[in-house]
Amino acid sequence: MEAIHVYLVKEYIIRLCKKQLVLKTAELQQNLARWILMDAKNIQCFCAENGSPAAWLEPALPTLAEIIHLQDTSAIKIEVATFASRFPDFSKGHLGSILIIKGNLSNSEIKSIKNILDDSTLLTKSSKSLFSHIKVS
Repeated sequence: MEAIHVYLVKEYIIRLCKKQLVLKTAELQQNLARWILMDAKNIQCFCAENGSPAAWLEPALPTLAEIIHLQDTSAIKIEVATFASRFPDFSKGHLGSILIIKGNLSNSEIKSIKNILDDSTLLTKSSKSLFSHIKVS
């Protein structure tokens, strides 16, 4: 069941990253974040009820939803740094795909947020990888 759980979360993230969705208003971004949270809860409940031991996946989708929801770049940076510590294989490419959704960020803000991954790269070796299986262009 853990493999199915990983697959569901991975495929959700792939679809989110490849959608090329650009939401220019905070309201639209918050609506998307709510949808992601509902879907994340449904995936987590289904997988937990069916015996998935992959509790480490639980924060993946809700945290991405929070990054999409937040409007303050400093708050986004904090969320990204925390996320990168949980998922060390989260790259600038993955982050860029999520930040594209936030159509109200300037190029300099996006660059500044992406640079957080340089500062927060940890030497953590995790046997659990999620983003290394997600290819972004």
